[in-house]
Amino acid sequence: MANLQQIAKKFRVSDNFLNSKEDALLIVASSMVDLIGELNRNEKRGIDENQKQSLITKLEKLGDFCKEVKNSTF
Repeated sequence: MANLQQIAKKFRVSDNFLNSKEDALLIVASSMVDLIGELNRNEKRGIDENQKQSLITKLEKLGDFCKEVKNSTF
């Protein structure tokens, strides 16, 4: 199991922002807002395949981050 500092480094999050599992929830919430904004920007003209794959990759990475934080040690 990784600790929060190792997870921060792996996912390129400043360890100043990841001091607890509660901080991780704030990071996830902020990331979701960013992804929603990205979807809304492309709403009128649609999402091409590259944008779709980019969003999928970002969501998968966010899911991996959640799993690692859940299983982390302090």
